[in-house]
Amino acid sequence: MKRSAADFYYSGNSLLNKYSQIDSRPFLKMVKSWGATLAGAGDVREGLAYEFKYIPVAISLAIAHPPIGESILRKDSVIAYTNQFPAIDMSLEHIQKRIASYLRSFGWKAFIIPPDTDKVDYSFAAKLYPLFPHKTAATCAGLGWVGKNGLLITKEYGARLSWGTVLTDAPLKVAGNPYTESGCNSCNRCVDACPAGAIKGELWSRGDPNRPLLDIEKCAGQLEYHSKVIGKSICAHCIVACPIGNRNNIYLSKLKVSYLKGGDGKGEAKT
Repeated sequence: MKRSAADFYYSGNSLLNKYSQIDSRPFLKMVKSWGATLAGAGDVREGLAYEFKYIPVAISLAIAHPPIGESILRKDSVIAYTNQFPAIDMSLEHIQKRIASYLRSFGWKAFIIPPDTDKVDYSFAAKLYPLFPHKTAATCAGLGWVGKNGLLITKEYGARLSWGTVLTDAPLKVAGNPYTESGCNSCNRCVDACPAGAIKGELWSRGDPNRPLLDIEKCAGQLEYHSKVIGKSICAHCIVACPIGNRNNIYLSKLKVSYLKGGDGKGEAKT
């Protein structure tokens, strides 16, 4: 029998259903077996845009980026790190389609929010994509927090992942430990590393979602400069500078590249 989001109700902070909840563990294990590095389910009903009220559960999934050493672009004195990986986005989309097909086969609704770098879509559904950021899904699923650089940070990989989301009305058991506060604490590596000085150094909090973390104009200006010099609108010094994720420190040490503001790109890596 097909069920709808109208069957959901709240008890305290838990999302419940008058039907039995689906055990998320084997489901998420299956999603990982399809190629996801990380996967989780979160209750996103609070603050959900009207257009999505009927699908209040978010399945958040991510695929890790290649090693930093394979993602550095240099030209003259300019150094940048690419976090744009079309092949990863294609893999995410493939997994998302499998998730949606699986859920729909049981009568549940499923709406795919594609990876950020693959949202060039002129369909009606694409107009809804900006209404739901992947960060909301990932933080509610307990996979990570929003860093001072405005990116999703996970303990395992820092910000070196690409994200996708599937919204559904399936009664998946959601994470009991969503992130509501930043885990960056007093660390300012990304603030110091930003060549444009665009990162304000503010801590993210779900209770204050409108707090500005970045100077968007400064960030956009740096991307434009890199586009002229390197040929790509990329930067991501803040991603490389982030000490979260053990592999990050290993690759930075091997590269011997300084990502501190004002560095000449030839100094010792600061880890």
